[in-house]
Amino acid sequence: MHALARTSAAVLSSLLLAVPATAAPAPTLWDHVGYDAEDSWFNPGERTLTAARVGRLSTKWSVKLRTADTCSDFGLPVVSGGRIFVGDRAGISARSIATGAQQWAFSWDEFGDGTRPRLAVSDGLLIAGYHDCGSVSDPNSRLIALDVATGKKRWAVRTPIMGDLVVDKGVALLSETDGVYGETLTVAYRVRDGRELWRAPNRHTGGSSANGVVAAFTTDGEGIRTGQTAALDIISGAVRWTAKHHLAAGAASPAGDVFYGSDGSDRLAAVGAGDGKVRWTAPPAEDAENYRIAADGARVYRSSNRTVAALDARTGKQLWSRKLKASAGQPLVAGGLVYAEAVVLDAVKGTVVAEGSAFTGDLIVTGGVVYRVHEGTLSAQVPRVS
Repeated sequence: MHALARTSAAVLSSLLLAVPATAAPAPTLWDHVGYDAEDSWFNPGERTLTAARVGRLSTKWSVKLRTADTCSDFGLPVVSGGRIFVGDRAGISARSIATGAQQWAFSWDEFGDGTRPRLAVSDGLLIAGYHDCGSVSDPNSRLIALDVATGKKRWAVRTPIMGDLVVDKGVALLSETDGVYGETLTVAYRVRDGRELWRAPNRHTGGSSANGVVAAFTTDGEGIRTGQTAALDIISGAVRWTAKHHLAAGAASPAGDVFYGSDGSDRLAAVGAGDGKVRWTAPPAEDAENYRIAADGARVYRSSNRTVAALDARTGKQLWSRKLKASAGQPLVAGGLVYAEAVVLDAVKGTVVAEGSAFTGDLIVTGGVVYRVHEGTLSAQVPRVS
C-alpha cells in the first residue's frame, strides 16, 4: 500500500515537472520619476508591450486632473501598490491603476501654492518636494511625506533649497545651485520622519543615486564649478572618493556601477561609481547642455533637441542615431523599446516601431500599460485584443 502510494506520488511529481511553469507577471511598479533611484528610465520587468503590440494601443481609462488658479503644473507620475500618484494644479492625487478613480487628494495647504512637485515612493510614504509661488530669492521650499494609502500628511519640513530630489536607502536628498545668489547646497533628510541627516555646502549632486552613492560636482562660494567631483554616501554624507574632473550626473546604470553625465565640456562621460575613474567620453551632441539620458545596461540613450542616439555602454561608441520630427524629450526604455516624444524606437536598431499622439506627453510604461499625462489628462493605454 505504501509502495503504491510512493509510486503514484512519483508519477504525479514527474508529470507536474513536465508541465512548463507559467511566468508570473512583472509587478506594476514605477516608484521614482526615472523608474529607480538610479534615474535610469529603464523598466527591466516589462514583457507585455513589445514591438509587435505597442502599435495597437487603446485607452483603458482616461481622467481629467484637478485644476486650480495656482502656479503649479501637471507633473510626472509614479506608480506603486496599485496606485498612480501625480501632481496636478491643485496638489497631488492618488488614483487606482485599474480604473483611474481618485482614491485621495492632497491640496496645497498653508505652505502656499506648489510648483510642479517631484515625487518618489519609499517605505509606504509618497515623498514630494515643491516650493510655492513666492519670490525667487525666497521660494519657501518644502519636503513632505504622505501616507500612500490615505494621503494623510506624516511630516513636512521647510528646506533651504529644492532642486533635484533623489530618494534611496531611506534618505531623501535635495541639491541645488541658487540662481540668484549662486549658493550651492546638498541636504539629506531621513524618509521615516523628515529629520535632517547631513548637508554639504558647495556640492551639487545630480538626480541619481548609484546604489546609495551620489556624484556631486563642487563649486566655489559663488556657484562657479571648480572642475572637481566627489562621491558622497547618501546615508552619512561621507566622501567615498574625489576626482579632478567635472561630472554633472544625469543617470546611473541599472546596476549602480556607472554614472552618466556631462563632463563640463559638452561631452557625455561614463564614470565608475566605485572609483570615479572615467571609463569613456562621447563627442558632444547638439544642444549638449540639455542632455537627457536613459540606460539599460547594454546601451546608453542620449536625447538632445530632436535627436535620440544609442551608445555602447562599455565603450561609448555610437550605435545608432535617429532624428525626430519634434523635440525628443526624455527617453524611456521598456520591453526592448525606446519611447521618445511621439515615437517608439527599436532599442537595438533605432528603427521606428510606432508613432503618433499616443506617445506624446509625460509617459511611464509598466505592467503592460502606457500611463500618460498630457494637457491635464491622465490616461492608461493597453494593447488592443485581436
